[in-house]
Amino acid sequence: MSSEETTDFPGPRAALIAACVEMERLLGGLNDSHGKVAEEIHQLRKLGKRLRGGLAMCGESKPCLRWIAVIGRMLGGSRDATVRVKTWRNLEPGEAPAGSVEAAIGALLELEASAANRRPPQAVIDWSQAALGQVVSRLAVRTDEEISACAVEGVVRLERQLRKRLKRALQRVRNEDFHECRKAVKAWLGGLSMVVPGVEVPGAAEAEKLADNLGEENDLEVLAAWLTGRGFSPATAGAVWKTLRKRQEKIRRRSISLIRKELLPALGK
Repeated sequence: MSSEETTDFPGPRAALIAACVEMERLLGGLNDSHGKVAEEIHQLRKLGKRLRGGLAMCGESKPCLRWIAVIGRMLGGSRDATVRVKTWRNLEPGEAPAGSVEAAIGALLELEASAANRRPPQAVIDWSQAALGQVVSRLAVRTDEEISACAVEGVVRLERQLRKRLKRALQRVRNEDFHECRKAVKAWLGGLSMVVPGVEVPGAAEAEKLADNLGEENDLEVLAAWLTGRGFSPATAGAVWKTLRKRQEKIRRRSISLIRKELLPALGK
Protein backbone atom coordinates (compact mmCIF):
# COMPACT_ATOMS: atom_id res chain seq x y z
CA MET A 1 0.00 0.00 0.00
CA SER A 2 1.67 3.19 -1.18
CA SER A 3 1.18 6.67 0.27
CA GLU A 4 -0.81 7.57 -2.85
CA GLU A 5 -3.18 4.66 -2.26
CA THR A 6 -3.82 5.38 1.41
CA THR A 7 -6.54 7.61 2.79
CA ASP A 8 -7.28 8.67 6.34
CA PHE A 9 -8.17 5.51 8.24
CA PRO A 10 -11.34 5.62 10.31
CA GLY A 11 -11.14 4.63 13.93
CA PRO A 12 -7.56 3.49 14.67
CA ARG A 13 -7.57 5.36 18.00
CA ALA A 14 -10.76 3.62 19.13
CA ALA A 15 -9.42 0.25 17.97
CA LEU A 16 -6.19 0.67 19.93
CA ILE A 17 -8.02 1.68 23.10
CA ALA A 18 -10.45 -1.22 22.69
CA ALA A 19 -7.51 -3.64 22.39
CA CYS A 20 -6.00 -2.29 25.61
CA VAL A 21 -9.31 -2.70 27.42
CA GLU A 22 -9.68 -6.25 26.09
CA MET A 23 -6.17 -7.12 27.28
CA GLU A 24 -7.04 -5.78 30.74
CA ARG A 25 -10.17 -7.94 30.74
CA LEU A 26 -8.24 -11.04 29.69
CA LEU A 27 -5.65 -10.41 32.39
CA GLY A 28 -8.38 -10.23 35.00
CA GLY A 29 -9.82 -13.48 33.66
CA LEU A 30 -6.61 -15.34 34.49
CA ASN A 31 -7.82 -15.36 38.08
CA ASP A 32 -10.59 -17.76 36.99
CA SER A 33 -9.07 -19.58 34.02
CA HIS A 34 -10.29 -23.09 34.99
CA GLY A 35 -6.91 -24.66 34.22
CA LYS A 36 -6.62 -23.13 30.74
CA VAL A 37 -3.86 -20.67 31.59
CA ALA A 38 -1.62 -21.50 28.62
CA GLU A 39 -4.46 -21.07 26.09
CA GLU A 40 -5.65 -17.79 27.63
CA ILE A 41 -2.11 -16.42 27.83
CA HIS A 42 -1.66 -17.37 24.18
CA GLN A 43 -4.68 -15.21 23.29
CA LEU A 44 -3.30 -12.39 25.43
CA ARG A 45 0.09 -12.49 23.75
CA LYS A 46 -1.43 -12.63 20.26
CA LEU A 47 -3.51 -9.56 21.03
CA GLY A 48 -0.47 -7.86 22.54
CA LYS A 49 1.55 -8.39 19.37
CA ARG A 50 -1.25 -6.93 17.26
CA LEU A 51 -1.52 -4.01 19.66
CA ARG A 52 2.22 -3.32 19.49
CA GLY A 53 2.04 -3.28 15.70
CA GLY A 54 -0.91 -0.89 15.81
CA LEU A 55 0.82 1.41 18.29
CA ALA A 56 3.99 1.45 16.18
CA MET A 57 1.99 2.11 13.02
CA CYS A 58 0.20 5.01 14.68
CA GLY A 59 3.43 6.61 15.91
CA GLU A 60 3.00 5.88 19.61
CA SER A 61 6.08 6.38 21.77
CA LYS A 62 8.58 3.63 22.59
CA PRO A 63 7.63 3.36 26.29
CA CYS A 64 4.17 2.13 25.27
CA LEU A 65 5.67 -0.47 22.95
CA ARG A 66 8.07 -1.61 25.67
CA TRP A 67 5.27 -1.96 28.24
CA ILE A 68 3.31 -4.25 25.92
CA ALA A 69 6.45 -6.25 25.14
CA VAL A 70 7.21 -6.72 28.86
CA ILE A 71 3.69 -8.02 29.47
CA GLY A 72 4.20 -10.64 26.77
CA ARG A 73 7.56 -11.70 28.16
CA MET A 74 6.33 -11.92 31.74
CA LEU A 75 3.45 -14.12 30.66
CA GLY A 76 5.48 -16.17 28.21
CA GLY A 77 6.74 -18.94 30.48
CA SER A 78 3.66 -21.18 30.49
CA ARG A 79 2.99 -20.76 26.79
CA ASP A 80 6.64 -21.39 25.87
CA ALA A 81 6.66 -24.60 27.91
CA THR A 82 3.51 -25.79 26.12
CA VAL A 83 4.96 -24.93 22.70
CA ARG A 84 8.18 -26.80 23.46
CA VAL A 85 6.20 -29.98 24.13
CA LYS A 86 4.23 -29.54 20.89
CA THR A 87 7.42 -28.89 18.91
CA TRP A 88 9.04 -31.97 20.41
CA ARG A 89 6.07 -34.13 19.46
CA ASN A 90 6.11 -32.73 15.93
CA LEU A 91 9.68 -33.93 15.53
CA GLU A 92 8.12 -37.42 15.61
CA PRO A 93 10.64 -39.04 17.96
CA GLY A 94 8.34 -42.06 18.23
CA GLU A 95 7.90 -44.23 21.30
CA ALA A 96 11.10 -43.64 23.25
CA PRO A 97 12.42 -46.78 24.96
CA ALA A 98 12.94 -46.69 28.70
CA GLY A 99 16.38 -45.46 29.62
CA SER A 100 16.84 -43.51 26.39
CA VAL A 101 17.79 -39.84 26.22
CA GLU A 102 14.63 -39.23 24.18
CA ALA A 103 12.52 -40.55 27.03
CA ALA A 104 14.30 -38.26 29.47
CA ILE A 105 13.81 -35.22 27.22
CA GLY A 106 10.12 -35.93 26.68
CA ALA A 107 9.47 -36.49 30.39
CA LEU A 108 11.19 -33.24 31.37
CA LEU A 109 9.31 -31.25 28.74
CA GLU A 110 5.97 -32.65 29.92
CA LEU A 111 6.83 -31.95 33.55
CA GLU A 112 7.80 -28.33 32.89
CA ALA A 113 4.69 -27.74 30.80
CA SER A 114 2.51 -29.11 33.57
CA ALA A 115 4.25 -27.05 36.26
CA ALA A 116 4.07 -23.87 34.16
CA ASN A 117 0.31 -24.15 33.61
CA ARG A 118 -0.52 -21.92 36.55
CA ARG A 119 -1.80 -18.37 36.57
CA PRO A 120 0.83 -15.64 36.96
CA PRO A 121 1.37 -13.97 40.36
CA GLN A 122 -1.18 -11.26 41.13
CA ALA A 123 1.61 -8.66 41.14
CA VAL A 124 2.33 -9.45 37.48
CA ILE A 125 -1.34 -9.07 36.57
CA ASP A 126 -1.61 -5.82 38.55
CA TRP A 127 1.46 -4.29 36.88
CA SER A 128 0.29 -5.36 33.42
CA GLN A 129 -3.13 -3.81 33.91
CA ALA A 130 -1.56 -0.60 35.22
CA ALA A 131 0.74 -0.44 32.19
CA LEU A 132 -2.22 -0.87 29.85
CA GLY A 133 -3.99 1.92 31.72
CA GLN A 134 -1.00 4.16 30.98
CA VAL A 135 -1.20 3.31 27.28
CA VAL A 136 -4.90 4.18 27.24
CA SER A 137 -4.15 7.48 28.97
CA ARG A 138 -1.56 8.38 26.36
CA LEU A 139 -3.94 7.52 23.53
CA ALA A 140 -6.73 9.51 25.17
CA VAL A 141 -4.84 12.80 24.87
CA ARG A 142 -4.28 12.34 21.14
CA THR A 143 -6.97 13.25 18.62
CA ASP A 144 -8.54 10.90 16.10
CA GLU A 145 -7.20 13.11 13.32
CA GLU A 146 -3.64 13.00 14.63
CA ILE A 147 -3.60 9.22 15.03
CA SER A 148 -5.24 8.65 11.64
CA ALA A 149 -2.66 10.88 9.95
CA CYS A 150 0.17 9.02 11.70
CA ALA A 151 -1.35 5.72 10.61
CA VAL A 152 -1.21 6.74 6.94
CA GLU A 153 2.53 7.33 7.29
CA GLY A 154 2.95 4.28 9.54
CA VAL A 155 1.59 1.81 7.00
CA VAL A 156 4.23 2.93 4.50
CA ARG A 157 7.00 3.11 7.11
CA LEU A 158 6.44 -0.38 8.51
CA GLU A 159 6.12 -1.85 5.02
CA ARG A 160 9.40 -0.22 4.04
CA GLN A 161 11.03 -1.61 7.19
CA LEU A 162 9.67 -5.07 6.42
CA ARG A 163 10.96 -4.97 2.85
CA LYS A 164 14.42 -3.93 4.08
CA ARG A 165 14.63 -6.77 6.59
CA LEU A 166 13.42 -9.33 4.07
CA LYS A 167 16.16 -8.36 1.63
CA ARG A 168 18.79 -8.39 4.37
CA ALA A 169 17.75 -11.91 5.38
CA LEU A 170 18.19 -13.12 1.79
CA GLN A 171 21.60 -11.47 1.54
CA ARG A 172 23.08 -12.69 4.82
CA VAL A 173 20.98 -15.78 5.69
CA ARG A 174 21.61 -15.41 9.42
CA ASN A 175 19.30 -16.61 12.19
CA GLU A 176 19.07 -13.15 13.74
CA ASP A 177 17.98 -11.66 10.40
CA PHE A 178 15.12 -14.11 10.05
CA HIS A 179 14.15 -13.37 13.65
CA GLU A 180 14.03 -9.66 12.75
CA CYS A 181 11.92 -10.55 9.71
CA ARG A 182 9.45 -12.33 11.97
CA LYS A 183 9.14 -9.28 14.23
CA ALA A 184 8.72 -6.95 11.24
CA VAL A 185 6.05 -9.19 9.67
CA LYS A 186 4.16 -9.39 12.97
CA ALA A 187 4.35 -5.62 13.45
CA TRP A 188 3.12 -4.87 9.93
CA LEU A 189 0.30 -7.41 9.99
CA GLY A 190 -0.69 -6.46 13.54
CA GLY A 191 -0.74 -2.80 12.65
CA LEU A 192 -2.86 -3.42 9.56
CA SER A 193 -5.37 -5.44 11.60
CA MET A 194 -5.81 -2.45 13.91
CA VAL A 195 -5.65 0.35 11.36
CA VAL A 196 -7.39 -1.09 8.30
CA PRO A 197 -9.28 -4.19 9.50
CA GLY A 198 -10.88 -6.15 6.69
CA VAL A 199 -9.08 -4.22 3.94
CA GLU A 200 -7.13 -6.35 1.44
CA VAL A 201 -3.55 -5.09 1.31
CA PRO A 202 -1.04 -6.35 -1.27
CA GLY A 203 1.34 -8.81 0.36
CA ALA A 204 -0.73 -9.45 3.50
CA ALA A 205 -1.69 -13.01 2.56
CA GLU A 206 1.90 -13.84 1.66
CA ALA A 207 3.12 -12.23 4.87
CA GLU A 208 0.76 -14.45 6.88
CA LYS A 209 2.27 -17.53 5.25
CA LEU A 210 5.78 -16.33 6.02
CA ALA A 211 4.84 -15.47 9.61
CA ASP A 212 3.58 -19.02 10.15
CA ASN A 213 6.75 -20.49 8.70
CA LEU A 214 9.02 -18.20 10.68
CA GLY A 215 7.00 -19.14 13.75
CA GLU A 216 7.93 -22.79 13.16
CA GLU A 217 11.57 -21.73 12.84
CA ASN A 218 11.37 -19.88 16.12
CA ASP A 219 9.73 -22.81 17.91
CA LEU A 220 12.56 -25.10 16.82
CA GLU A 221 15.16 -22.57 17.93
CA VAL A 222 13.47 -22.27 21.34
CA LEU A 223 13.54 -26.06 21.70
CA ALA A 224 17.20 -26.11 20.67
CA ALA A 225 18.03 -23.52 23.35
CA TRP A 226 16.14 -25.59 25.94
CA LEU A 227 18.03 -28.75 24.98
CA THR A 228 21.34 -26.93 25.31
CA GLY A 229 20.35 -25.39 28.62
CA ARG A 230 19.40 -28.80 30.06
CA GLY A 231 22.66 -30.41 28.97
CA PHE A 232 21.23 -32.36 26.03
CA SER A 233 24.01 -31.39 23.65
CA PRO A 234 24.68 -33.00 20.25
CA ALA A 235 27.23 -35.16 22.05
CA THR A 236 24.60 -36.64 24.40
CA ALA A 237 21.55 -36.54 22.12
CA GLY A 238 22.97 -36.89 18.64
CA ALA A 239 19.90 -38.39 16.95
CA VAL A 240 17.65 -35.69 18.39
CA TRP A 241 19.87 -32.91 17.11
CA LYS A 242 20.20 -34.52 13.70
CA THR A 243 16.40 -34.60 13.33
CA LEU A 244 16.02 -31.07 14.67
CA ARG A 245 18.67 -29.57 12.36
CA LYS A 246 17.21 -31.38 9.37
CA ARG A 247 13.78 -29.91 10.15
CA GLN A 248 15.29 -26.44 10.65
CA GLU A 249 17.03 -26.58 7.29
CA LYS A 250 13.82 -27.62 5.54
CA ILE A 251 11.81 -24.79 7.11
CA ARG A 252 14.57 -22.25 6.41
CA ARG A 253 14.56 -23.20 2.73
CA ARG A 254 10.79 -22.68 2.72
CA SER A 255 11.20 -19.25 4.36
CA ILE A 256 13.73 -18.19 1.73
CA SER A 257 11.42 -19.36 -1.04
CA LEU A 258 8.42 -17.55 0.45
CA ILE A 259 10.39 -14.32 0.74
CA ARG A 260 11.97 -14.45 -2.71
CA LYS A 261 9.12 -15.90 -4.77
CA GLU A 262 5.99 -14.69 -2.98
CA LEU A 263 6.24 -11.87 -0.45
CA LEU A 264 8.75 -9.52 -2.07
CA PRO A 265 7.04 -9.74 -5.48
CA ALA A 266 3.67 -9.09 -3.81
CA LEU A 267 5.13 -6.02 -2.08
CA GLY A 268 6.55 -4.82 -5.38
CA LYS A 269 10.11 -5.42 -4.13
